[in-house]
Amino acid sequence: MLDSIIKLIIGDLNDKCEYKQMMKRADALPKDYCYAFHKIQNYMFSVGAPNGDTKIFTDLTMFKDLVDLFEASAADGKHLLDVIGSDVGKFSDEFMSAYTTNSETLKEKLNKEILKKLKKEGH
Repeated sequence: MLDSIIKLIIGDLNDKCEYKQMMKRADALPKDYCYAFHKIQNYMFSVGAPNGDTKIFTDLTMFKDLVDLFEASAADGKHLLDVIGSDVGKFSDEFMSAYTTNSETLKEKLNKEILKKLKKEGH
């Protein structure tokens, strides 16, 4: 029970460590890539996930994959705009949507959960 309370108050320490490691990798990118990563991450948090699927933000896979892409591209000597294009917003939206295509929207989840509960209670 104490573990649950601590987790509720300060969050999952493993997730925080994983996030910090990912951010260290992002900060170690070449200057242009690092700048773009932080701006894209901020944009993604600001506009929100397609279909309202906030799980893509708590699961760091999307951001780790973006760091992986930028690390590999920088190692190959690719210019940043050759990777993300000149419409960075479009790149960001498409990148995010790739992580939400198989998930249900919050509205769909809400509807499903309430209908399931009501059917169990005989309403």
